[in-house]
Amino acid sequence: MRKTTAVIFLLLTLGRLAATPIKGADGVEVEIGDPQRIVALNASTVEILVEFGMGDRIVATDNGGERVLAPAKTTGLGHPYRPSVEGIIAQKPDLVITPLENIKEPPLAQLRSAKVPVLVLEDSDTDGVDGLKRRITMIAAALAVPEKGKALNDSIDARLKPIAETNAKLAKKKRVFFLYAHGPGSAVIHGRDTGAHWLIELAGGANAADFTEGTKPLTPEALVAAAPDDIIMLERGLSAVGGMNGALALTGVSLTPAGKNRAIHTVDDNIRWIGPRFLGEVEKLHADLYGKPAK
Repeated sequence: MRKTTAVIFLLLTLGRLAATPIKGADGVEVEIGDPQRIVALNASTVEILVEFGMGDRIVATDNGGERVLAPAKTTGLGHPYRPSVEGIIAQKPDLVITPLENIKEPPLAQLRSAKVPVLVLEDSDTDGVDGLKRRITMIAAALAVPEKGKALNDSIDARLKPIAETNAKLAKKKRVFFLYAHGPGSAVIHGRDTGAHWLIELAGGANAADFTEGTKPLTPEALVAAAPDDIIMLERGLSAVGGMNGALALTGVSLTPAGKNRAIHTVDDNIRWIGPRFLGEVEKLHADLYGKPAK
């Protein structure tokens, strides 16, 4: 009996360690065994691995991912969209997991020419939560933990359900504008198909910047024309402009309904990248907009 059990255990172990081919979002197939040294790019990727209980396998990440792991010790790779390729290679990773937005060609080709396996995911803001669930499923399959992927996706559905039910009963949706500011003289519009857009929609708001896609420089005229009831800003963005008074002093803000009512709320700095923690921001914004949490 003991011998049979040992054989079964050995077979399961060998199966787990065998390289599993997974086709990434870029169409490139990657053979993955049981990676112990993972480079995770994009905060959302880090969040998923942490939810799987695999945060200790992450040996390096970008600045956004470091904020998720703090105070864990990992090697920093710099800006999320300009990670150090040399830094990645130096870590001798068993696997790099990254949305395409974070490392495009030619750096991607450079990694693969150095024999570093790279699993490419969809961009972190593609299709909102539906895209997040696909990325969760792909990472779970790559790491041979499909049950953890399903459990995480089920929990996401469960958390969003009461908010969706509450939103369906709203008499009128508030118009919300995401103001992305680096400082008093630098701000950007985030329109449709962005992390901010999906946050606003899921929280029961209407994106006041739905007149454009992606991102573009903000003009006072565009902000006034959008006439938002509420404005959301990154925590570091509000700090960069000098707090609430600094935000109200930005050209055009005081002329909007949001500015007149001082209806400016902060969201997490990683909100552009949709990961598991995104759900908490949806719940928070819903409460900020309508005065009570979803039940």
